[in-house]
Amino acid sequence: MTAHPGDVSGEPQDPIREIQQERERARELNEPLVDVCYLATVAAPDRPEVRALTLRDITERGFGVLVNRTSRKWAQLERAGRATLLIYWPAVRRQYRVWGPLAPIEPERVEGYWNRKGYGSRLLEHYYDSFHPQSEPVSSRAEFMAGIEELKRRYPTPESVPVPETMVGIYVVAEEIETWHGSPDRLHDRRLFRRTAAGWEFQVLVP
Repeated sequence: MTAHPGDVSGEPQDPIREIQQERERARELNEPLVDVCYLATVAAPDRPEVRALTLRDITERGFGVLVNRTSRKWAQLERAGRATLLIYWPAVRRQYRVWGPLAPIEPERVEGYWNRKGYGSRLLEHYYDSFHPQSEPVSSRAEFMAGIEELKRRYPTPESVPVPETMVGIYVVAEEIETWHGSPDRLHDRRLFRRTAAGWEFQVLVP
C-alpha cells in the first residue's frame, strides 16, 4: 500500500492533494474511469439515486460537475443543498467518497468545460431545453433523434452551439473525504478526513 501524503515526512495530510496526484497516476496508466464520478442524491425518503457523471475538476474549492437544471438530479440537489460523490480508479486501487455542500462554479470555468464537450453532447444539452427535460420519457428513439436532427440544422457546427442557460456547474465542497487504498489481501487502508478551521484531521477506519 502506498503511504498517504504526510505519512513519511510528518507534514499534515491533505486528501484533496492526494486525489489530484492519484488522478494523474491513474491517467498515466490509462484508467478508463479517470474522468468519471458517481453522484448520489435522494429523490424521496425511501428512494436514494446514483448516476455516473464526468468529473470536470478537482480543486481546493471542490469537486466540479456539470448539471442541467431541467433534470431530476438538479431538483434533488437544489432541495438538499448537499451531495455525496464517489470516485473509483481500479488501476491504482483507489476509492474516494466525498461529502459536502454545493457551490457554483465560476462562469468562465463552465465555459472552459463547455469548449471541451463534443458536438453531440452540446446538442443534447439544448435538447433538454427545446424538447424534453433530461430523464423524461419520449415516445420512441426515433422521436428523440428527430429532435437532435432539428438541432443539427439549427446549429450546424460545434462552434455554433451556444452554452445553454440551463447548464450549470457545481462544486461539491468537501467537508469530509473517506480515502480507500486497496490491498490484495483485503487489509485496505481506510481513513476518514474532516475539514476543520486548522486544516484536515483524520481517523483510521477498519477496512
